[in-house]
Amino acid sequence: MMKGVIFFIAILLCFCLRSYSEDIRKPAVAGMFYPGNKGELAGKVDDFLANAEKSDIEGRVLAIIVPHAGYEYSGQVAAHSFKQLEGTDFKKIIIISPSHYVAFDGISVYNKGSFETPLGIVKIDEGLADRIMAKDKRFIFYPEAHLKEHAIEVELPFLQRAYKDRDFRIVPIVMGIPASEDMKILSDALYDVADKDTLVIISVDLSHYYPYDKAVKLDTSGISAIEKLDAEWLMQQIDSKNTEIDAPVAVLAGIMFANRHNAKAVLLKYANSGDVTGDKSRVVGYSSILIYVPEGAEEKGGLIMEDEYLNKEEKKKLLEIARFSIIEAVTGKRQFYPNVTEEKLKENCGAFVTLNERGQLRGCIGYIQAVKPLYETVKDVAKSAAVNDYRFNPVTQDELDKLELEISVLTPLKKIKDISEIEVGRHGLYMKKGFNSGLLLPQVATEYNWDKETFLKETCRKAGLPQDAWKDKATEIYIFSAEIFGDTL
Repeated sequence: MMKGVIFFIAILLCFCLRSYSEDIRKPAVAGMFYPGNKGELAGKVDDFLANAEKSDIEGRVLAIIVPHAGYEYSGQVAAHSFKQLEGTDFKKIIIISPSHYVAFDGISVYNKGSFETPLGIVKIDEGLADRIMAKDKRFIFYPEAHLKEHAIEVELPFLQRAYKDRDFRIVPIVMGIPASEDMKILSDALYDVADKDTLVIISVDLSHYYPYDKAVKLDTSGISAIEKLDAEWLMQQIDSKNTEIDAPVAVLAGIMFANRHNAKAVLLKYANSGDVTGDKSRVVGYSSILIYVPEGAEEKGGLIMEDEYLNKEEKKKLLEIARFSIIEAVTGKRQFYPNVTEEKLKENCGAFVTLNERGQLRGCIGYIQAVKPLYETVKDVAKSAAVNDYRFNPVTQDELDKLELEISVLTPLKKIKDISEIEVGRHGLYMKKGFNSGLLLPQVATEYNWDKETFLKETCRKAGLPQDAWKDKATEIYIFSAEIFGDTL
């Protein structure tokens, strides 16, 4: 008898330990946001997908933006994004959402176990989650952020039906209280860990509880900026309350991530709750947006800048824009900029503007990442180089005719694993470790006749790191190329 009791207790203990070790996050909104019955849920999702259209793009899917309301309100809109997964075979899926139920500081990554829905278990990609968390101390595991959160859970049945015969794993990420640095931290992490087997899903709703016409206006403003993958414009729209997004940092990080892949964005479907219920007095906006990399785009945006990426007239126009921006910043007098019609100048691109006076550096500011159209980037950084470079006093009016102007148009950053990939004179360096980072343009090494090791040491110094920090495995080294041209102001 006693042996039987002991055996039963042992079995029960093993079962409890097994259940705990599996760490299954149970459904929080089944039966509320979506059907709690397995058969009913599968049928509803399948109907949504059957009524959605597959976009005729030529390229690979990089990310999707989807809504997360109850299925009766936003399910059909969400299905348009998940429809694009037909013919794909993503093994790793990162799902990013706002936090609706708890406020916390940081970015919470769920890094163990699995999520459950009425359709079954979805496992966490623990290795990928741990790699993301190792990128920055802003990434944390805050269980309370995931316990009741619906914005990730409601996307899972769509994945389970779209990939019902395939194995995939997820990394759920919930955004905490927005911090200014989180956009770049999240964007950098996505760029570092995501390969061609990885899909990024950004789960967001748009404006909340406005009359129908106002909601459409607000949502259209935000969607337009996202379609252009213009992070700066979207930030301006959000700051000026011309649009609303319930996870703005996630979307902005997604845009920056997309730009580093030379991606494009297309709106698949927009609607709001008023379109479903007929009550247009207080509505919530929903959108499905596809972000994809056109065929050949990554090769065209590769490391080596074409000899003549920009023609003579395009370079001349950028120099004029930079000149006018500097004059406007120094004199306070409004300038009339040339009209920009050239497509290359409208493409998002990183750039630096360098000012020299009698052969000596007088200012240098730039955007490393492609966050806005090239001509706008040049306009912004030219102004900053003249009046906001902390190393120098602001340029004076007396200096305007003495300045020599140089523009460096950058290719996307590429993280390297071995310094043998660096070509001195062709590549610039960007180095990052912890909160320290620094960049040197390709022409700097040429100007000072540095060899590769000296270039690495000097980039470490620029980043505020020990000169041998480039040997540290924790130091991330990126290379880029640039097309460099200049004139005298």
